[in-house]
Amino acid sequence: MAFSRITGQKQIKIRLAAEAKRRGSGAYMLSGPEGTGKRLLAEEFSKALMCSDSGPDGACGVCSNCKYFDSFTTPDVTRVYEPSDTKMVKVDFIKDNVVAESYLKPQFARTKTFIIDFDYLGVESQNALLKSLEEPRKDVVFILTSSNTDTVLDTVMSRVTEIKLDPYTDDELEAIVKANFPDLDEAKIRSAVYNSGRIPGKAISLAKEDSGVSIRHEINSIMIAMPESSYIDILEDFCEVLTGFKDDAKIIASSILLFLDDCGRLINYPDCRKLNNETEREAIENFVAVNKHITTLKLGRCTEAVNKFLRALDVNANFDATASAMLLRIHEELKK
Repeated sequence: MAFSRITGQKQIKIRLAAEAKRRGSGAYMLSGPEGTGKRLLAEEFSKALMCSDSGPDGACGVCSNCKYFDSFTTPDVTRVYEPSDTKMVKVDFIKDNVVAESYLKPQFARTKTFIIDFDYLGVESQNALLKSLEEPRKDVVFILTSSNTDTVLDTVMSRVTEIKLDPYTDDELEAIVKANFPDLDEAKIRSAVYNSGRIPGKAISLAKEDSGVSIRHEINSIMIAMPESSYIDILEDFCEVLTGFKDDAKIIASSILLFLDDCGRLINYPDCRKLNNETEREAIENFVAVNKHITTLKLGRCTEAVNKFLRALDVNANFDATASAMLLRIHEELKK
C-alpha cells in the first residue's frame, strides 16, 4: 500500500512522504481522535522510511525492504500497540524492546523505526522514553500516535513533532465506507457518514451495524429452514454461509439468539406485539405455527449451543468446527 491508497489526509501524506525521502532522524506524534486512521498512516510512514526507493507516494512496495515489512519479518521495525495481558504497556517492555533497541543499528534498511501507540503508555513508560526521543540515532525514527495528547507528558510533547490529522470530508468518508462495505446501499452509507462525527472508524462501525441486518436475514433463513433440513444441508450449505460471516461471529450468535427469543415470545404469547425481527414477523409466526413440536425447553437448549459456540471462540477454537457443532445441536432440537 502506498500513501495514495489511503483515503483523505492529502497534505499529511505529502509531508510524510517528503520526510521519508529526506530520511532524517527524529520523533513524530500523529494525533487525532480514535478511529481517524493514525495507525494506518504510521505503518505506511514506517514502510516509506524503510523503503530502498521511496518517492512522492511513499514506499515502492517492490523492494526487499518493502517485502520484509509487508511480511512482518523485518527486525528494523518495532511496534508497540495494545498489550494482550495488561491494560497498559509495562515499563520493562519499553526499556528492553524500545530503549535498548534504539541504540542498535538497522540490520537491513537504512532507517530503524519504532511505532508506538501512546494510548497504552503510562507515566513511567513515557518517562523511560524521554532520552531516546531527545537524542535518537541518526538512523532511528520514532512514530508515535495518540488519541488524546492531554494524557501525554509535556516533556514528551516537547521532544516530538506533532502532526494533527485533518477532518475528513463526506466524500472521503463515503469512499472509506464503500471500500469496506461494497454491498451496503447508499442510504445506509450516508447515514453512517452523517452520524460518524467525521471519524472513519465510527462510520465503519455504524456501517457494520447496518450490514449486520443482512447477516440477520441470512441467519433467519437458515433457522426457518432448519426443521426440514438434512445433515448435508447443515454441514455444507449452512456452514458455508456462516463461514462467509466468520469475522462477525458475535453478530451471527446474536442473530440466532434474537430469532430464538422471537420464537419463545410467540410460543408463550401468540399475540406478542413486538419482536426483535419485526420486519420478518410473518415468516417467524408461520415457522412457530407449522412447527408445533418446538418447545421453550428446546429453544433453551439451542440457546446453550449458541453460548457454547461463543465460549469456544473466546479460547480461539476453530471457527468451522465450532459453527458446525452449534448448527448440528440446533438441528437436533428443531428437526421434525
